[in-house]
Amino acid sequence: MPFTAQHPEHGRLDATQPDLGCGVGWEDIHRARAPLSCAACEGRMVARKSVLGLRHFAHRRRTPDCPMAGESVGHLLLKSDLAAAGRAAGWEVLLEAAAPHGAWRADVLAVSPDGLRYALEAQLSPITEDAVRERTERYAADGVEVCWFDDRQRPRPWMAAVPSLHVTSPDGGPRTVRGVIARYSAGSGWQAVEAVALDDAVAWVLDGRLAQHEERIVYGPGEPWEACRGRFWTAPHYAAAAQEESARRHAEREAEDVRRRKAQAAKEEKAAAYERFWTRTGIGSAWWRSFEAIVRGALGRDTFFGAPSAAYGDGRPLYVKRDGGVRVVAVALPARLGEWVETTPVLVDDVPALHRVADLAFGDVEVFVASPVSESFECWWVRPGGVY
Repeated sequence: MPFTAQHPEHGRLDATQPDLGCGVGWEDIHRARAPLSCAACEGRMVARKSVLGLRHFAHRRRTPDCPMAGESVGHLLLKSDLAAAGRAAGWEVLLEAAAPHGAWRADVLAVSPDGLRYALEAQLSPITEDAVRERTERYAADGVEVCWFDDRQRPRPWMAAVPSLHVTSPDGGPRTVRGVIARYSAGSGWQAVEAVALDDAVAWVLDGRLAQHEERIVYGPGEPWEACRGRFWTAPHYAAAAQEESARRHAEREAEDVRRRKAQAAKEEKAAAYERFWTRTGIGSAWWRSFEAIVRGALGRDTFFGAPSAAYGDGRPLYVKRDGGVRVVAVALPARLGEWVETTPVLVDDVPALHRVADLAFGDVEVFVASPVSESFECWWVRPGGVY
């Protein structure tokens, strides 16, 4: 049951328009039994109204080979609503328009003022995913955008494979979109938009205010639910905001990974530095605790030892907490000396260690000997090769 027919005088007639698209009244065609023909098969046609009052054209004889034959009332109703939505959006609408070379025939072909073409396909009969993809590709080959529509109770599996909108049936009043249209905010993520009118959705799609996007999850009202496993519709600026937020979070995760790797490397290096220190000095934990107690007793309880540091000759710097900060006041058992000894004393645990510092010295060095054996804390000065 097509909406269009050819008239020998008036040309193409469109039953969805009040003047049939050519300035002719419906009754002038319906009652006059005008000579009409099918644009697809050239078979004879008549003007009719369905039991619901839907104006259309019908073949005088059964024509099973005609691509426009056998349409259901539901298909006609959806085509009519899509045509009305396209016209409400300000686009020129051609029903049952075919490509000159025959590669496609659109249920509704919407044409923008600047010539952009958009096919709105009512697809209620069963179709495979491969078939709907192939038909979509045929449109694309001719530079025609396409969106598929279905108003059955449940969305068909193929709808996730091509641009499509699942809409309500006409029984409950004006059609609305059942499929997912979503908005995005950084705080709430993707949120499904409810009760979008079909006219609004079609206008947004045609004007580019809606585009397909793919995301793992969309949240609906109330508790979260996984609304789709593929593409859905959203405004381009929402898609851009989501991509920017995703990039920001990715950068944060990368930075956090770098921080964790650096922290782990520092932890491992610190452990290795301690291992080298204990191996080099041969000091056990009991000896070190006694040494540390003598040093802190002499220099103050607000002091503490840090980890072995290459900056201080692999010795352990002694810090003091003062005025809300910390500073190095001595270095314990370094393996080598550097410029820091000009202002920073050295700490050792016995007299032999004192002489080893003298062997390393390249100038005057202040050395404190904190001996766990004698439990004493003494100050010495050394210079290259000597103690004084």
